[in-house]
Amino acid sequence: MQPTWMDHYDLNFWLWACLHDAEAYLESSRQLNSITTSYNERLSTKRHLDLNQYHFAMTMGSLVKNLNRLAPLFPSIQPVLNAAEHLKKEGLYLRNMIEHKEKNLEAANKGTPRGGFIRKLNLLSNLPGNRQGSSDATSTIIDNDGHWLGGRLNVERVIAEVRPIYEVAQAIPPPSSIPPH
Repeated sequence: MQPTWMDHYDLNFWLWACLHDAEAYLESSRQLNSITTSYNERLSTKRHLDLNQYHFAMTMGSLVKNLNRLAPLFPSIQPVLNAAEHLKKEGLYLRNMIEHKEKNLEAANKGTPRGGFIRKLNLLSNLPGNRQGSSDATSTIIDNDGHWLGGRLNVERVIAEVRPIYEVAQAIPPPSSIPPH
């Protein structure tokens, strides 16, 4: 099966979008952590952080779905995609948890959390104290290894895994036929 122009576009778009939204999220986090002034400024920056976190999670989920569909059409990305274990393991899972937050929170409040919505945090290596606790999929923890969304997905690791896929995809020439407008 030959990839279409749109397949090529989707591959490059979703890789770019994931990297873009990850960097926007990290920049929002840096801004929030640097604010020491007014409550209103902090609230506005927190809203931007939450929006950027949501966009990143949704974009990352779309990337994973598209990579699963497109990788057979672009075999040159397969080796770097295979190395993206963290993205493949946690990306779509976290996206689904966040997208269905209301159902998951309702179930957790009833004492029946759905499918790992709440995760124990003894998995993180650099938490202070005894390193125990829990996190729901909407939480963020920042430790020496970076930003952990939901106690499960490390944003910096996703960037490190997606960037090589993006670089390989950028080197793939588009199909010669361009679709009509």
